[in-house]
This record gives sequence, structure tokens and C-alpha cells, in this order.
Amino acid sequence: SEYRQRVTEAVFKYGGTIDKFIGDGVMAVFAHPTAGPDDSASAVKCGLELSASLEQWTKERLGLGKTAIDAGIGLHAGAVIGGVLESGGHAEFTVFGDAVNVAERLERLCRPLQAALVVSQDVLQDVPGFNASANWKWKDAAELEGRRGKLKLAYLPRC
Repeated sequence: SEYRQRVTEAVFKYGGTIDKFIGDGVMAVFAHPTAGPDDSASAVKCGLELSASLEQWTKERLGLGKTAIDAGIGLHAGAVIGGVLESGGHAEFTVFGDAVNVAERLERLCRPLQAALVVSQDVLQDVPGFNASANWKWKDAAELEGRRGKLKLAYLPRC
């Protein structure tokens, strides 16, 4: 519950919406229900603040003899479809589409890149002065599982 609280506070602070919690994962959406010019910047600010918050919380937990929090964040921008999905007796509102799939695959890159945050070129193009705010590493040709082509991305290494 502490983890969910930290995530929810950061997402709401920057105008995002929690689409769902998936185990210990969270799908958050910015630009919903309508897009604005600063949505990618808000997502990046949220990602930076949340990764710093989780890092600090991990240090506190380790100091108390508790387990570390190993969370990664993937950010991607693109069109999504929002609507109610029904499956038998269960219905829920969600967003889906290629942008959602790419964001999830970027999050999966956190572990092999030893990154706290991985951000796609589509987000980078929307945020002026992006690389001035953190110690970013760049990867010009990342391959994503189940996708053709390569993607330029930036990532923030874990401290």
C-alpha cells in the first residue's frame, strides 16, 4: 500500500490518471481524456520524481533491514484507444493500443539496462530541454521484444 500511495501521489501531482494496478505494476496515462501540449513533459517530471522517491524509499527500507524496491518506469507517447472492455461478467475502462505495448516493453528494459526510467524518442521529441534535467544515457538502436525496427531511447541509470 505504501508503494501504491507513492505512485498515485506522483501521477496525480502531474495530472496523470491511474488506469490500473497490475500486481506491483502500474499503468498510468497522461493526456486522458484529452491531450494537451505539456503531457509528455508532465509524464517525464512524474517519472523523474517517482524514480527519486522510490530510490529514497529503498534506502530507508534497507536501513530498516527490509527488502529493496526494484521498480522500473517506461514512458512512451502515442495514440491510444480508451473504452470499456467487457469479458463475460467483468467490465473495466482501460486504454489500449501500440503506445501502451511499447511503454510496457520499455519498462521491461529497465532491468537489463540497470535503469530506473526508460523513455522513448517519441516522448523526447515532445519535451524541450529534456536532457538538461538528469544524468541520461542514450541508446540509439534499442530492439523491443515482439517489434520490428529499432527505437532511440534515453534512460536514467539506477544510483
